[in-house]
Order: sequence, then C-alpha cells, then structure tokens
Amino acid sequence: MSPYVSSSAAASSAAPPAQAVTALVTWREGMGYARLGLTEAGRDLGVHLRVLTAYAAPALLAGYLAATIVEPSPLEQAAIAGLPWITAVLGTVAVMVVVSSLARGRRTGLARATVVALPWVPRYFWTNVHTTIVFWVPIGLLLELGAWKAAMVIPNAGVLGPLAGGLWWLLIAVVALCLHTRTLLAPFLAVHADLPGTLAALEAWRLSGRHFGLCLATFVLACLPVALPIGVVALTLAITLPDPALGMLLAAWPSLVWVGIQTVRPVLIPAVYALYNDLWHTELARREQEGEPATPRPLCWVLALTGPLPRLARPE
Repeated sequence: MSPYVSSSAAASSAAPPAQAVTALVTWREGMGYARLGLTEAGRDLGVHLRVLTAYAAPALLAGYLAATIVEPSPLEQAAIAGLPWITAVLGTVAVMVVVSSLARGRRTGLARATVVALPWVPRYFWTNVHTTIVFWVPIGLLLELGAWKAAMVIPNAGVLGPLAGGLWWLLIAVVALCLHTRTLLAPFLAVHADLPGTLAALEAWRLSGRHFGLCLATFVLACLPVALPIGVVALTLAITLPDPALGMLLAAWPSLVWVGIQTVRPVLIPAVYALYNDLWHTELARREQEGEPATPRPLCWVLALTGPLPRLARPE
C-alpha cells in the first residue's frame, strides 16, 4: 500500500493557513506517481513502442486519408471516421493490459495484449458512454453559451471583447480538466476492478471527489513529459507551415489528436494504474469499517438492465 493516500487524507484535514503546504504535498505525491509512470514505461520500452506503433497507425492512416483526399468516397469516409476508434478504444485497453501484466511481473507482447484486450472493449466502451455524457453535457452547454455570447454585438467593447472571449475559453479549459479528473479512474475500475460500466463511473466520481487534488496532480504531471513536447511541435507547425500544408494538417487534425493521446498513454496509464490501486484498496478497507454507500436510484435502474450482462474476460 502506497504512503501517498494516507498522507493525502491527513493533509485534507489541515487548517486553512496550511492549505498551501497541503497543495504542495499533494502535487509532490502526484509527481511520485508520474515518476512511477515513467519508470514503468521504461521497464519494457520495446513492447510499449510496439503497441504504440500498432495502435497509432489506424489514426495516422485516417489522418493521411483526410489530408490527401479532396472528395473521399463513402468507403474512404468510413475509414476516416472509423479508424481512429481503433486507436481510441482498443489502443487504450491494450496499454492497460500491458501495464497490469508488468505490474504482476509478467511480460505481454503486442499479440497477447490485443487478444486479452478485445473482450474488455464492450465494457470499456460502455464505461466511456457514461464519462462522455458527464464530460460533454457541461462542456457542450458552455460552448453553446459561448457561441451565443460571441454572436452578441456589444458597442464600444474595445479590448474587452477579446479579453472576455479568452477568459471564457479559459473557463471551458478549467471545467474540462476538472471533469476529466473526476472520471479519470472509471476505465481502471471497469477493467481492473471488474465493475459494470455504470458502477465504475460512479465509483470513479466518488474516489476522485475524495482525492481530487491527487488525481488532478497525477493526471497533469504524468501527461506533461510527453504531451508538452507534442504541443510544442504542433504549435510550431501551425505557425511555420505554408497555407497548403497547414490546410492538410488541419484536415488531419481530428485523427492526429488520437495519435498524440496514444503517445501519452505509455506513461499516463502506469501512473494512474498505481493511483487506482492505492485509492481503491484504501476505499475498500474503509468500507469494511463504515459500510457501502447507497447507489442513486436512477443508476440502480441502469445497473438492473446492464449489470447481468455476461462478463467476457477475467479482471486484468
């Protein structure tokens, strides 16, 4: 059991003057998980690179098709729309299988990781339906409200107009980061703890509510080592490319985003896997003493429909 959880619990009861120290301790703990992610990714770099290459390829191909075909046929349109889903869904679960196997002292190659991951795809997808709703309903409302606000003509706004627009996008980014943090653990609870998708999303919301700072710190710090260089390269290309090449890049952009996300996963997933293990086992021990929390009635109805679905694989 990691010392991170106990120190976070103690820090959460600190007096207000010590809040800065509490935040510093939390981010230091998050840095510990991020370092662990880097270490675990390097333990078997070869298999991570093979999985990355195999599962970034579908999104790369979709981006190439989108950038080079002016008027795609229906089959090409289907490929452009469908190939990134292989990266987004199966690519994630394959990395999760590799990470959990390495954590148990077993090496897993690309082929076996794919075979083991495939039965978990329906569970992972159903879990992501919940997290997508949690994320995109508030973000969608903010985007619509921002579009309505931008359409309003405010006389003599001057620099206040662009400033208000920038602050609005900053608000959207902060809300998006918070919502993603609250659902960060859901796939791990679905695949590794073998919880139905609805329950996995609920438990992720509960756990991240108790340990929001630690989840946020782990997520941000584990993403930075890979995401920051990717962001710098993308920004440099956006600034320096001539218009024709920039147009091709923008056409491929939706698919290339998934390539970037897949590149971040070999470091992020081991870090969050360790965080999940610590928080979930601590939570189970707490519930042995205090009892199980009640499940909201609407979610009970969903669980009654989807809970009896057959389990297609053993927990990973």
